Amino acid sequence: MKISYNFCDKEGENTFTALKKESGVPVLALQDQKHIALEVTVTNKPSNPNNPTADGDDAHEARLIADLPNTLSFTSVSFPANQQEKQVLCVPSVNGSKVECDLANPFKRNANVTFYLVMGTNDITVDTTELQIPLTLETTSSQSDLGPVVAKARVVVELLLSVSGVADPSQVYFGGNVLGESAMKTEDDIGSLVNFDFRITNFGRPLKALGAAFLDIQWPKEITNGKWLLYIVRIDSQGLEPMSCHPKEEINKLKLLESGKVRSRREIGERQPVADKKPFSLFSDRKYMTLDCNNNAKCVKIRCPLAGLDINAFIKVRARLWNGTFLEEYSKMNYLDILVKASISIDTRAENIKLPNEGYQMRVTVFPEKRQAQYTGVPWWIILLAILSGILLLALVVFILWKCGFFKRSKQDQYDATYHKAEIHTQPSDKERLTSDA
Repeated sequence: MKISYNFCDKEGENTFTALKKESGVPVLALQDQKHIALEVTVTNKPSNPNNPTADGDDAHEARLIADLPNTLSFTSVSFPANQQEKQVLCVPSVNGSKVECDLANPFKRNANVTFYLVMGTNDITVDTTELQIPLTLETTSSQSDLGPVVAKARVVVELLLSVSGVADPSQVYFGGNVLGESAMKTEDDIGSLVNFDFRITNFGRPLKALGAAFLDIQWPKEITNGKWLLYIVRIDSQGLEPMSCHPKEEINKLKLLESGKVRSRREIGERQPVADKKPFSLFSDRKYMTLDCNNNAKCVKIRCPLAGLDINAFIKVRARLWNGTFLEEYSKMNYLDILVKASISIDTRAENIKLPNEGYQMRVTVFPEKRQAQYTGVPWWIILLAILSGILLLALVVFILWKCGFFKRSKQDQYDATYHKAEIHTQPSDKERLTSDA
């Protein structure tokens, strides 16, 4: 008797797909599969076709014994859809470490049978790099070469984790007066409020058995000269075990009192009594800048553990825009973009972990507050230019009408005027009329 095997993915009730191989070794890319299958084929044919009588006789009380590792648990036995006879009966041992399958009694000459040992994968961890299942054939008949065959497969754990998020609000404003750190009492004194909401989704296996996962936030803490940019007030979580992000000293570093007040545009305008004297320019270019870890900002990595993550979890970062920095450094900008990037990492030394995670980026657009007090009227040269343009346009219209003969009288009009003038006679006076009547 001889054994051949294949590791398979279980895709349906009786649907199995062989694992892909690398260098001849099956590779189990474990994502969210709850079961895998070991396809076993046992044949009882002569080892030498040229001498068929040497061996390959009926095997009495033939059975297969599979020694399972502690990372796999026997679930059931299944058969190919095209195999009508289901003569194999498999029974696990009391502790589940072995599975004994009775093939037939006898397992006849030239017979073959294929079946699937379906096994659960819940106990596979990041430390599981390989699966080994020794398969041994036993029979009371005389059979040679019944030594165990070890079914091997390499394990690669693919974590299906993703991160997304939103900044609320996505557009904020700066204005008012510069306030130093020593004068600040509450978070309202810093600047506009921005909430960064990160959503972590797990499409695969629970993380409890796969090591420690973290959300890494590349936080633009300050600009290149060391001035504050975004100030973290508080970090909360939902759908996770109680956690604390690190480094802790980066969270509310100045120990300011928290507030639920949102800094509005109206408030910013009221706090700045001095109007902007910058002259209006019809042809000015819009000035723009991006602030991120690669451009014009210094970042610190905020790491938050994802302990207890099941399917979804949320991490919320309450932050404030440092108003004074923007007034001092970026008051001449039309707008700026602040980019906050986040990704997921696994704290493990295992080399069989794959984390297809491209990370996520959130954008906050910052505008200087525009107020009516900043409007100082239209420059005199624009008014003069408008007047001269109007005069020139009027002169051009008059010239065009003159060239078209609009101001010339026609000959018919002159003839009519002369004719009517000739018809006008001097009317006699009353005295002359009485004399003629007499």
